[in-house]
Amino acid sequence: MSELSKLREDHATLARMFLKLEHIIEQPHPPAEVELFEFRRSLMSTLIAHLKLEDWALYPRLIDSEDEEASRAGQSFKDEMGGLAPAFVSYCDQWTAAAITQNWPAYCVDTRNILDALTNRLAREDRELLPLLERIDRAA
Repeated sequence: MSELSKLREDHATLARMFLKLEHIIEQPHPPAEVELFEFRRSLMSTLIAHLKLEDWALYPRLIDSEDEEASRAGQSFKDEMGGLAPAFVSYCDQWTAAAITQNWPAYCVDTRNILDALTNRLAREDRELLPLLERIDRAA
């Protein structure tokens, strides 16, 4: 599978996971701790693996390309991502099973905020970065 195909597949998987989490936080009460733990573990591992792929494959290819637009966009996205990944890890660390159970409404608000940031990021990558990677692949 090409890097581009893998990135698109990851984006589709993450979008489905984000949608599932949106449905979870729309509920008036938290789900069973084990159920939420398993889902959050899966989301975190999927997202971290995807971010590593971007760091190791996507951004370097764009930045090192001879396509100036792709190079600038790759560097810009890489710089921006520096804040989103630590914010997600901090969010995960803050919201333990006990914290979620004790303050479900606040968890839902924080989750909505992080989901909005992540969803917007995926949409921008789909719209701006992946077409540039596709262009570089075609030119190679």
